[in-house]
Amino acid sequence: MLYIKPERSAGRDQLSTLENYNPPQNQSAPPNTLEVTIRQASGIEKKILGPPDAVLKELVSYMSTVYPSLELVSKIILTVDAREFMDSCSGVLAASREGLVVLKDVSHLRDRELLMLHLAGARLMDILGKKENDALSLEDLTRVMGRPTGTVAGRLSELWKEQLIERVGKGSYRLTTMGARIVVKNLMPRMAGATEK
Repeated sequence: MLYIKPERSAGRDQLSTLENYNPPQNQSAPPNTLEVTIRQASGIEKKILGPPDAVLKELVSYMSTVYPSLELVSKIILTVDAREFMDSCSGVLAASREGLVVLKDVSHLRDRELLMLHLAGARLMDILGKKENDALSLEDLTRVMGRPTGTVAGRLSELWKEQLIERVGKGSYRLTTMGARIVVKNLMPRMAGATEK
């Protein structure tokens, strides 16, 4: 049997993914029966049970009526796919045993861009499971940037007002969705052409 369930990606539900599903032992279905359950993040659920050909036909019919709505919703909700984010970081940032590694020369970056780069690194390490979360403290950012605390705090305040970063707890920051989009669309493409370290 196949079970279609929502997939968690970077903290967000996506429509579905296929995985093997074994029903509890006390339930049995006739041979050559396929059961498909579609669960959407909104809580809507559709179960289809029957011969494979009939299930496939019903699944295609259901998706053809639901998909236009999903396509419209995807156009008005801002998200940054984890795969797209990792792909944009490729060749610029990397994970090592010791932690995040910046592979390009960053001496040409302004303080704001450098902050965004290091916060992108925290997000990357979180996605890869190398860090518990995607936030960095003011102290961490001051240390990795090599700038005075006042300078870093001032740039963080500017980025926060522009809604490119958000405060997490006391004195920690992470990229917002818009901040991550700016990293993917603007910062990483420019960094790709920078000199290697």
